[in-house]
Amino acid sequence: MSRTLTTGRRKALRLSRRAVLRGLVGGAAVMLGLPPLDAMFNGNGTAYASGEPIPLRFGIWWWGNGVRLSEWTPTETGAGWTPTPLLEPLAPVKAYVSVLSGMQFYTGNERGHHAGCVALLSAAPMVVQDPNGAPFASTFSEKSIDQRIAEHWGTLTRFPTLEVGVSKKVVVNEGTTLRYLSHNGPDNANPPEYEPGALFDRLFGPGFVPPGEGPAEPDPSLRLRRSVLDAVLADAARLRERLGATDRARLDQHLEGIRQLERRIAAMEMGSGGSTSTACARPEPPGAYPDIEGKEQITERNAVMAELVAMALACDQTRIFTNLFTGSSGGTVFYQAGADRGIHELTHGEPGDQPTVKACTRYTMEQLAVWLEALRSIPEGDGNLLDHCAILAASDVAEGRTHSLYDLPILVCGRAGGALVHPGIHYRSETRENTTKVHLALLMALGLPYTEFGTGGGYVDAPLSAILA
Repeated sequence: MSRTLTTGRRKALRLSRRAVLRGLVGGAAVMLGLPPLDAMFNGNGTAYASGEPIPLRFGIWWWGNGVRLSEWTPTETGAGWTPTPLLEPLAPVKAYVSVLSGMQFYTGNERGHHAGCVALLSAAPMVVQDPNGAPFASTFSEKSIDQRIAEHWGTLTRFPTLEVGVSKKVVVNEGTTLRYLSHNGPDNANPPEYEPGALFDRLFGPGFVPPGEGPAEPDPSLRLRRSVLDAVLADAARLRERLGATDRARLDQHLEGIRQLERRIAAMEMGSGGSTSTACARPEPPGAYPDIEGKEQITERNAVMAELVAMALACDQTRIFTNLFTGSSGGTVFYQAGADRGIHELTHGEPGDQPTVKACTRYTMEQLAVWLEALRSIPEGDGNLLDHCAILAASDVAEGRTHSLYDLPILVCGRAGGALVHPGIHYRSETRENTTKVHLALLMALGLPYTEFGTGGGYVDAPLSAILA
């Protein structure tokens, strides 16, 4: 049954899922994607009005250097698990989070951080390379799981996959493994975008200016970015008159969200804390979140990246993302959590029960919660965007101090349209099950035609069924 969106004798409005707002900037046509609106869905909100199901999305959220297992692993198993001190930041979204413990990968362990990255991202062994003076070097032997999924979904959206990052303090001289998440194969990585302004231009601007290639004077692309929303306002006003009250509110929220993102990016580019000048002078090219007295603005960059990626997913510009929050074996200094040196050094050098390391992990989970809340805040169909996501959140080692590869910290977030267990559970493997069982379960939850996955010691032909609904 069609949902009536207007009163009187006017016909109910139906919109294509790919409907956009249109306008002109400097004589050039620009378009702005729309969020999911009731006018795009069938009568009960479970599919689009055209009959096309609400799309599922996949994401990877990665942090380096493991956790302190003593304050990470819940005591209880099943849906009644209680968040531990390090998992407490996820309490507001606990129903969307499954904690997996006691698992291990079997693809080889030539080098701790390297092996964990390749195993958890591709379910395959790594390729050891000539280090050329570095301590070690490696690359992937196979595609990462996001690119496997892109083989099925990549042609359906403007961007087959979207790669972003938050902390730039990654290892750059030990091959591609520690530097990048997404891989197409050996020595063929998909670098993340760290600059929110550049990501905004790619996603929502009429063009993309690569970092560092703009003029020294106030960047015209910044002014142009401000103009996109103004250019489509007339079209938005016409559409708004035809929408029901719920859709009008969603459209207004969508447009205001984009405006707020523009303001926040501009303020950080200028180092001004809130200026909305259309002719701002950046402190350094390209526009970005510059370090303040040598300290990365991790909290601020993470929040904007979360909103940008969430909006990209909501507008169906992509269905697959990876976020390199911090690099494996990386040197991110979590000054926000009281650290005075890089996290990799800290995991090896802090004595005792490592209170600063634990504070850094807790802070990291706060930042993951920001992403999950951003996704949950966007209505979609009869639920929200997080309901239609499957997100693998993980790290490369169990504990940074020991480089242990047993009992790796793994979280599965979202519901995958109802295919993942909800509320989330704590699953404890008593037999050191292969971590690839998680990959296969996620692929199945996303409706992809896999009955086996992985190569070498990463091969499995049975999923981790406990996380499937």
